[in-house]
Amino acid sequence: MLRPVGSQPPSVYWRRRLILVGSIVLVIVLLVVTVQALTSKDGSSSAAGSGSPSPSRVSTTAPPSSTSPATSSAASSSSAKSSGSSSSARTTAPPAMCRSAALSISAVVADPSYKVGAAPKLELQVTNVGKAPCVQDLADKQVVLKVYNGESRVWGSHDCEVQPGTDLRTLAVNNSVRVTLTWSGFTSRPDNCKSRQRVGAGTYTLYATLSGKTGKAAQFTIS
Repeated sequence: MLRPVGSQPPSVYWRRRLILVGSIVLVIVLLVVTVQALTSKDGSSSAAGSGSPSPSRVSTTAPPSSTSPATSSAASSSSAKSSGSSSSARTTAPPAMCRSAALSISAVVADPSYKVGAAPKLELQVTNVGKAPCVQDLADKQVVLKVYNGESRVWGSHDCEVQPGTDLRTLAVNNSVRVTLTWSGFTSRPDNCKSRQRVGAGTYTLYATLSGKTGKAAQFTIS
């Protein structure tokens, strides 16, 4: 079997055998290389599939800090408001004392007519006609009521007694406050209250003075 049989020289047959064997070896080598290449590709695909997510799926959003911008803004706004409120509270001054020009004074009589022997109710009305609230002392020593019969002075609220103390009132703008005194209907003189007489029928005029400022007078009758 190893010895070539044929009409041609043995060398021809040996070359043919070597070519055949070489072809078989080449085919085997190609098959091995092909199998290795396929195996290598499958391994790479498997490795790629089991790896970390692709960059396109990784979230790039940074986690929120302990104080977000909105929270910081709100905190700053709240702090600013609190500071502004505190500053406003510190700078808001209480109302000042009333100036004479800011007050409108008028005398008021509860009833236009009284009977002889009655005790007329006499009032001083003060109105803040200024541009801002103000404080006015309405204590007895600041309020003076006087009653005249024509040109004759009949009675004065400070003739016999003046109550001590103060009575500070805050007067709102365009707000009126009244101080009421009841007159006994008897005459009086400054520092002379022993010889007092009941007034008779007639027309009387009431004058009201507050802190030295006399306002509009009011008339009433006694019959």
